[in-house]
Amino acid sequence: MRKYTLLIIVVNLFFAVTSCVSKVEKVDKLGKIEVEIPAELEGNKEIVAYVDGMTEVANNYAEIIDDVMEDVGEFAGMDESELGMMDQLKLVKATGEVTLKSAEVMGQWLEYTDKRIDLGKQLSEAELKALDDVWKQFEDRMEEIQNKFDSEIANKTES
Repeated sequence: MRKYTLLIIVVNLFFAVTSCVSKVEKVDKLGKIEVEIPAELEGNKEIVAYVDGMTEVANNYAEIIDDVMEDVGEFAGMDESELGMMDQLKLVKATGEVTLKSAEVMGQWLEYTDKRIDLGKQLSEAELKALDDVWKQFEDRMEEIQNKFDSEIANKTES
């Protein structure tokens, strides 16, 4: 009898959770970027590995932002008191996950920033200029991610 009671409780909880959470509208995904390595740097395996790694960091960050907007973007602009208990739990869970994931990616970003400085000391002037051009692409990408996040929040707040 206890097994059936537990099963009924679990099934009811499942239906309660899924019915309380409203459907999320699709968010335009940022997608991945591909960074073209300038000819001045193509022969340097360390630089190529650096650019590939940095591309992965930028793409991981974009994916985190896409995922959080898909998971909880519907709550943007809402007061916490407007949310039901299940929505509040969903928001707390998503906030914790995005904080952990973002911290990891930002740590990698800082490591690559430091590595860029070290690599720059070993390069010729032309190679350094090419690396700076590549770095500018990464900075632009991070700005694009932030702008998308800000505009999604602003759009949801105005709705």
